[in-house]
Amino acid sequence: MMGHWIRNVIPRRYLIATLFIAGMLLLLAIVQAPKSTRDGGVAVSAGNGQSVALADFEKVAELALLDGWSPRFVGTQDPDQAQPWPFVGGFEQPWEPASPYLEDQGVALNGPGSQSEVALWRGLEWRRIRFPVPIASARLEPRQGRQLLVTLQSGRGRFETRLIEMATLRVLWSVDSGPWSRFSWDGRSVLTGLESPDGETQLLTAIPVNHEPAPATLASWDEAGMSPAPKGLPVKEDRLWADGQDLQGARVAVPRGKDFRLWFPREDVLWTALGGRWIQWHLEDGTWRRAAEGEGELRAMPPLAMGLVTPKGVRQRGPVDRANWTEVETTVPAWPEYDPAWTWAGEGALTAWEQRWGKGLETLGPERQREALRKAHLPDWKVAVKLRASVKGWLPDGPDIALRERSAVAWVWLGPRIIQERLQPTERVRRIRPLLQSR
Repeated sequence: MMGHWIRNVIPRRYLIATLFIAGMLLLLAIVQAPKSTRDGGVAVSAGNGQSVALADFEKVAELALLDGWSPRFVGTQDPDQAQPWPFVGGFEQPWEPASPYLEDQGVALNGPGSQSEVALWRGLEWRRIRFPVPIASARLEPRQGRQLLVTLQSGRGRFETRLIEMATLRVLWSVDSGPWSRFSWDGRSVLTGLESPDGETQLLTAIPVNHEPAPATLASWDEAGMSPAPKGLPVKEDRLWADGQDLQGARVAVPRGKDFRLWFPREDVLWTALGGRWIQWHLEDGTWRRAAEGEGELRAMPPLAMGLVTPKGVRQRGPVDRANWTEVETTVPAWPEYDPAWTWAGEGALTAWEQRWGKGLETLGPERQREALRKAHLPDWKVAVKLRASVKGWLPDGPDIALRERSAVAWVWLGPRIIQERLQPTERVRRIRPLLQSR
């Protein structure tokens, strides 16, 4: 009955035309498939349970690398080293190699013949700062990224640290230094240092960012009520070795050992630890002086607090600028093993490799974009392995993916080229960026 009514009301030719158009639209949808964002598609805002499409990334920049150039620092073998990745040293303090990726602004590269450069993405083009010697480390000022800290290997066993203004690429100051350098957490000072010829002492020095280094000073270890300086430690200028005497800034000599650790939260606050003992230093009138010391294992929670595990296993927590400890309730889960990769936020912490601790981050979506990027670029890596022998030595297991969630980008190293991809604007990225702003 209904079919008879349709035939009488709607002419047969219109029904055939409608069915034909519907079929063509269905065929077009199947053939065309969803578009990626780089092809004009709509970005997917993936929630906690929604996977990210492999092609849904926008390429921001691409840097072609000549043979022999790579985003690595001193101490690597090129191209077919026995252990090409990760960098030797991992996250050890204070000698962990700084990441060669400078947030979303650029990448530090070493090349053949001791050449090196920092490539910066500026105004839709690459600008390069070139050096005739290798780069040992490169770091951006942690707050706003306005300054670049580069340590260069100026000769055999000799290093130089430069502070460079990002806007103009002007060198603000340059000092002889050790093989590593870092900003304080507040970005107002730089810490670097030298190892003594016998390997027993680490000579640290703090240099202010906003003006020339002040006259050199040396911590005397003579504070009232404090333990004496370790035997053989240089506490007077004439006890320093030649390079140590040339080091500028506010200096402090500390014993060096395998478990030596340091934290530099503020321009005037320094924590050091070795052998189950810790010291908090304050910079007073241009000289480092001990403000507190004690026994136990320090566990930094940058940038929020310092943690302490006493010899009896009691956990305590205090501010970063003074040794004012408060006992932690036993119901709080065990702290993770210390690693600078942890980002602390409120009562929780996480790393870029999906490790989590504590409370407050349960609803933060899982990190899915690293693996999506790896899968998307795996065919490019397979092609690169066949075209350039060194790629297998650099990247034996596939492309290297470095997430910079604070800047909502990722760096993809394929061997012959480096690509910066814009991360999908997922709920996780929107929520995690404020947590990382204070790093």
